[in-house]
Amino acid sequence: MAANNKTTMVINDRVLKSLCQEYLVEIGFGLYDDLPNIKVRYVVETNKFGYAYFGDFFFFGDDFYVWDDDERWKDGHNPDVVEAVFQDKHDRSGYAHRVIFAGIETEFVDSNGERIFTGDVIKLEESVDYVQYYAVGAWAHEDGVGSYCFILDNHYLPLEDCARRNYKMTRMGTVFYQLDASDFMEVNMRTMQFNGWRDTYEDRQRKLLMAKFTPNFDKEEWKYSALEIIGAEYNWKE
Repeated sequence: MAANNKTTMVINDRVLKSLCQEYLVEIGFGLYDDLPNIKVRYVVETNKFGYAYFGDFFFFGDDFYVWDDDERWKDGHNPDVVEAVFQDKHDRSGYAHRVIFAGIETEFVDSNGERIFTGDVIKLEESVDYVQYYAVGAWAHEDGVGSYCFILDNHYLPLEDCARRNYKMTRMGTVFYQLDASDFMEVNMRTMQFNGWRDTYEDRQRKLLMAKFTPNFDKEEWKYSALEIIGAEYNWKE
């Protein structure tokens, strides 16, 4: 199920939460006309992301819930949360189950024509001799004014500027590694942890390795190295 109308807003976790509250009745009754056209990513399990459009998800506090008709989510359905969020303003089938929110689809594409999401780790080539790896965040006010960008130490680099300057951007992975099932850290916080301005070369290589094997709940860094050694393939782009 998909939303119809486009939005020019810049969406981060907080803006998305506000929009879900604004359209609470539509979400509760499964009404899709005139909804913002927003696609999100979430963690299904290790090595598997899922995707949903606005109208098929909501927040309960800081927890993120997705509606799904698949019977596999029957045991994960939480009617108490549905009742607490929507009260008597809901009438839809399916199962509302808690997941880890994993970013917003932006209007930008990388060098392979793949749509970039917040939380993606990008290989940024400003020139042949200057290559950096940054994670994408969303710098946005409550009204959605802002930019999708690389949030750095004391400034940010908008993707729009990178595209205008013809910098080559290639998706290399995501920041959803060393996850905790109960951890709903904002995507921007994860990206800023990846974009550590004091990182050594070794720190950056270690983070980049983990970013390639996402989503992943392993805490021990050596397990990510083991995945590379055995040639494991993760389908984080699907």
